[in-house]
Amino acid sequence: MQNSLKKIGALIDMHYLFLRSKLRSAYYKTKIVCSKLLNNAESVNSIKIISGEENSDKSSNGPEMITFREITEFQKYYKTVADRRLRIEKHLGDKYKNKPGWLFEGRCQCCEKNALFLADWQYSDGTAPNYRERLFCNHCGLNSRQRFILHYAKNILKGRNETPKLFCYEQTTDFYRHLTKRMNNADVTGSEYLGYDKTPGEIINGIRHEDALSLSFENGSLDIIISNDVYEHVPAVSKALHEAYRCLKKDGILIFSVPFFMNKKTTEQRALIDNKGTTVHLLPEQYHANPVSRKGSLVYYDFGWDILNFCKEAGFRDAYIVAYYSMLYGYIGNGMQFIFCAEK
Repeated sequence: MQNSLKKIGALIDMHYLFLRSKLRSAYYKTKIVCSKLLNNAESVNSIKIISGEENSDKSSNGPEMITFREITEFQKYYKTVADRRLRIEKHLGDKYKNKPGWLFEGRCQCCEKNALFLADWQYSDGTAPNYRERLFCNHCGLNSRQRFILHYAKNILKGRNETPKLFCYEQTTDFYRHLTKRMNNADVTGSEYLGYDKTPGEIINGIRHEDALSLSFENGSLDIIISNDVYEHVPAVSKALHEAYRCLKKDGILIFSVPFFMNKKTTEQRALIDNKGTTVHLLPEQYHANPVSRKGSLVYYDFGWDILNFCKEAGFRDAYIVAYYSMLYGYIGNGMQFIFCAEK
């Protein structure tokens, strides 16, 4: 009886979360329509004209992508571009300070067509928009960081004759839906974390459960692993990286994003689980949205540059940051955005 009630409860939760996702999508579409009607929109050209730099920002012509392995080389480059980019970003924030949302005209690399990107003030500090988590495409519905990581992974697979095996730490999201659609030359598997009492690889109400600390895949069975803002929610990130390394084939690649503090050399741990299984908070509790949890996911780490060292210690032969920026493709925020790659 108790097991049946648990199954019914889990099913109700899944239906609730599915409905919440649909309502959120409808909400964003409504904001896009309202922003268009109110003429709250900016083109790339208008931004450059307002900033007085019509010809100076080469990144507006396409996505800039630069690889960094050390904080010093990054800081040296960042100083050459930050002032100009931050000034444009601040102008947008100031102009739309009291607006519920506005549109940024550009081109979506995921959809491969012109698009409108929706920006608003959600997940921001109220002084600058959180562009990393916003700029939703009016076609695919993906935000800025999701669109970039999907495009980057797609380019890695381009031209491959064999069918690569790809694993993604999500399954119930728009990102996963578009991943399976765009990566039609790959064997794609997705999952969600459904609780400590579940078995890795178990299918529950159509959703595969995997634990980043104990994946069900065989050694050397995957070509690519994609992780979108997962590792900050894992209580033992080094163990999770070791698991990813174990599951990848030789020359396989882990592509991941995490909230990143670009001026921090050292990662700060916010919480841990002690030997009694109790969560100990070292800093005030912080939660991020989770598609299969109403409460959200606890943040265990604020990552700095030593995340690259963590990857190397897990066994990866190379680990680096891909810094990217583009007005045209809607990859903006803090003058630079980042994903991480670790190669086996």
